Amino acid sequence: MGSGKSAVGAALAPRLGLPFIDLDQRIQEREGRSIPELFSAGEARFRAAEAAALEAVLAGPAAVLACGGGAPIAPGALEAMDRWGTTIYLEVPLSVLRRRIARCGGGRPLWDKHVERRLRERLPRYRQARLHIGGDRPIPELVAAITRALEEP
Repeated sequence: MGSGKSAVGAALAPRLGLPFIDLDQRIQEREGRSIPELFSAGEARFRAAEAAALEAVLAGPAAVLACGGGAPIAPGALEAMDRWGTTIYLEVPLSVLRRRIARCGGGRPLWDKHVERRLRERLPRYRQARLHIGGDRPIPELVAAITRALEEP
């Protein structure tokens, strides 16, 4: 949350000649409800919708996919994403995440007093991504760094 996945993914996709998919947007389209509305029905309900949307995306053609922070935590999800393409972890310090979320007015369903604990618990899984990129820099720099890393043998 706040790492820049959607902004970076949208800028990266044309550079790679691929479509861009924001998983949260796809979930909202499939469910006909906003992310906060889905969370109001319980996190389990949201996670089920997220898993179904992810499965549908991974059954399709190549794309640049921005997924929410909980998607790679689900059993087998990161491995499925790795089979589909190159997983990338945008590593951003918590202080920067806090500043970014505050700047956009907050309102994220899981952005609460437990965010630090949640990030600490998820970090080992995030670090299993094939590519780690320091995400505390401008989007054009991130896109260039990711493009270079993907071109390396």
